Amino acid sequence: MIVIVPHRDLELKLINAQKKLIKEIFKGDNGIMPYAAMPLWIPVDFKTVEEAKAEITKVTVLAPEYDEEGYFVCPVEIECVGGDVLESKLDFIHGLPRRCAPRNDTGHSCHCERSVAIQAYDETFPLSLKIFRLGECTSPKPGVYELASTVWKKLTS
Repeated sequence: MIVIVPHRDLELKLINAQKKLIKEIFKGDNGIMPYAAMPLWIPVDFKTVEEAKAEITKVTVLAPEYDEEGYFVCPVEIECVGGDVLESKLDFIHGLPRRCAPRNDTGHSCHCERSVAIQAYDETFPLSLKIFRLGECTSPKPGVYELASTVWKKLTS
């Protein structure tokens, strides 16, 4: 699997957004145990690292939301040579159930129904990745993440 790895400056912005969101969730929902997804890699649909490097012209990480499978992710738009736009996603926060029952002790519903109140993303998203690494993810064991054939890509626009 070919992945995009944000430059460490942009990765730090994503980590700070994760921390801010997790802090807000802990304040409102004591029974939920969210944790930051790691590594912050974006899977892309290319056969080789060289092909991805030649084709990608723009990468934009959008504000976190629930995907169709119920995971809390950041949608990612990847523009390619010729104007094609590929969609991917960045795993962002784990341990957040999409649906939960109203809490009787506080009268509040779960975080997903109050997501408007947890908009700590205005200064972070959309996030345009200008410098990133491309690599082939090799995972010989579950929970082990290794990159092979890495190359740096710097976008000019």
